[in-house]
Amino acid sequence: MLALKTSWLELPLADNPKAMFHYAWLRDNCCCVECKHPTTHERVLATFDIPDDIAPTSADVSGIDSDKILRVVWNHNQHVSEFSIKWLAEHDYSGGVCLADSADPALLLWGKELHEKIPRFDYQKLHQDPSQLLAWAEAVRDIGLTIVQGAPLVEGEIERFAEYVAVVRETIYDRLHNVKASPGEYNAYNVASTTLELKPHTDMPNYNNPPGVQMFHFLANESVGGESTAVDGFHVAEQLRKEDSEAFNILARTPVRFKMVSSRGDVQAANPLLTLDPLGNLKVFRFSNQLAEPLMLSVDETEGFYRAYRKLGRMLDSTDYKIQFRLNTGDIMVTNNLRVLHGRNSYDANSGARHLQLSYMDFDDVLSRIRLLKSAT
Repeated sequence: MLALKTSWLELPLADNPKAMFHYAWLRDNCCCVECKHPTTHERVLATFDIPDDIAPTSADVSGIDSDKILRVVWNHNQHVSEFSIKWLAEHDYSGGVCLADSADPALLLWGKELHEKIPRFDYQKLHQDPSQLLAWAEAVRDIGLTIVQGAPLVEGEIERFAEYVAVVRETIYDRLHNVKASPGEYNAYNVASTTLELKPHTDMPNYNNPPGVQMFHFLANESVGGESTAVDGFHVAEQLRKEDSEAFNILARTPVRFKMVSSRGDVQAANPLLTLDPLGNLKVFRFSNQLAEPLMLSVDETEGFYRAYRKLGRMLDSTDYKIQFRLNTGDIMVTNNLRVLHGRNSYDANSGARHLQLSYMDFDDVLSRIRLLKSAT
């Protein structure tokens, strides 16, 4: 039965016979046209304008089954708020469980076993079948590495694909970035544009908010060598946390400055390699040895950091975690750039053409696409 307490009310719900809702929370979530705009569905009532002593003068439940309504009359201005019991059950926070997000991940950490199991999708089917697009987007979210096969061999196609899925994220690179090597031609402007081995790394750690999704479209991949590599940074970090918590904590609290300079700008930022959410879960993995600036730590911190950094780097380069595969002409490799590191073996630029185009998206936009696709089914 409904009971009014000092600062909350107690309400029996199907899954929680003693659900608790604070008066301030109920007043804050009033959905009447005075408190929430009827067209935009945005709040009009400012939370900080709610009086400190807000409380009901009366409250009752009416209706039957799923149509039950909680009606509250407040002590200030006799304002009336009505809440669907179904809505309250969906938003019951008193059990300590947050409302589920339809785009919440079901992370699958992986190591060398993914080599033969990389999720692969057909480019045309992603455009024709919403269920395929949803499956691909969820694989990007949960596994962090996918290969889309059969993309048209047309320059700029990767940009069109990004705009089909979400929105292109621009960076210090051009909106559409080319990495190209042809026999007899060689023009190195960064490590990635050389023929040297490219160790596993994430892109753009020099941003406070790195692009969350990276896409490589191979317009040509005919050279000898150049096999792609990938590592699940979250898997490696969790193993490090188990094996050496001190090293993990050092990397989670020590800022490392990354820097990239081009004709378009000078972008740099200092953040820990491992960013955690308030619950201690991994949120962002930053790692790019080639873009790291000299460390400026105290004498005591420097030795400990290098010990932790070397251990992490060796794990990332280990065949226990790193997978190797060859991308074919027409393939698009898509990675979660906040989690999965990518690299490649060295290659012979004179043995055949190699041309890929690169574009980025923000991870939030992919999650948005997942929500929209799910709501349409």
